[in-house]
Amino acid sequence: MSKESGKLGDFNSDPEKIKIAIIKAKFNSDITDEMANKSNKRLLELGVNNIKNFEVPGSFELPYACKKVINDFDGIIAIGCLIKGETDHYKYIAQFSTYGIQKIAIEASKPIIFGILTVENKQQALDRIDRSITYAENAVEMICNY
Repeated sequence: MSKESGKLGDFNSDPEKIKIAIIKAKFNSDITDEMANKSNKRLLELGVNNIKNFEVPGSFELPYACKKVINDFDGIIAIGCLIKGETDHYKYIAQFSTYGIQKIAIEASKPIIFGILTVENKQQALDRIDRSITYAENAVEMICNY
């Protein structure tokens, strides 16, 4: 499958039959709301009709929420936005959110698409919002083909 939108290959199973959760961090909601909306829209375009949306306070809470709902879904898109500040807080949240999401995906043998932006400033986050449609494409590819 191509990473470019609109150039996806064939799926081994029907996207209409899959169930996906989008779990979005509310922190930096001006960014994460738009990311979740674009992912949701793209899932619908790909034929996914069974989508449930959840919210958590921040990116650090994403792994916990993923763990709580993973058994009810074929896959998850975890969405957050970490913008580097003046302290090391950003580094630890990024590191442990990444590790937690990966650990849960491997343990559950289900895909969790990592949609956490880790950027130096808000402009970098704004510049990357449109890339969130690939989270939907990657989720459908992983669920339908693996």
